[in-house]
Amino acid sequence: MVDRCMYYNGWKIVWPMIWALTFAHLAALYGLYLMLFGDIRWQTYIWQNVIHLLTAPGVTAGAHRLWSHRSFKAKWPLRLYLMIAQTLSLQRDIYEWSADHRIHHKYSETDADPHNANRGFFYAHMGWLFVEKHPEVIKKVIN
Repeated sequence: MVDRCMYYNGWKIVWPMIWALTFAHLAALYGLYLMLFGDIRWQTYIWQNVIHLLTAPGVTAGAHRLWSHRSFKAKWPLRLYLMIAQTLSLQRDIYEWSADHRIHHKYSETDADPHNANRGFFYAHMGWLFVEKHPEVIKKVIN
């Protein structure tokens, strides 16, 4: 059977992530176009800002500080809010986000680092989301 996956420099491309991020950015550009040149209602602009303000703590306080670093303890109402906010931010689930972040700190700039900067600027910021995890990352997450 022929492997129909696309490889780039030995990396297996994760097409669903590429399509999802491409669509999200095209939608954002279209929204910006409508905001600047189109007929957008002021309520839509306000709603976009409210959603941004409500979801940002899901990543910064939730996935990053609460679940990755365990910087503070939270009761279930705050945990529920941060969980919902993380989900709405579309930055993967809490478990994967936190695991990748912990591995990143523990094995910084090695093959076990999910977004190793030694692989280049683009890879460190976005490229790591477009390819399967390095075998060393998977090995460290499992152990």
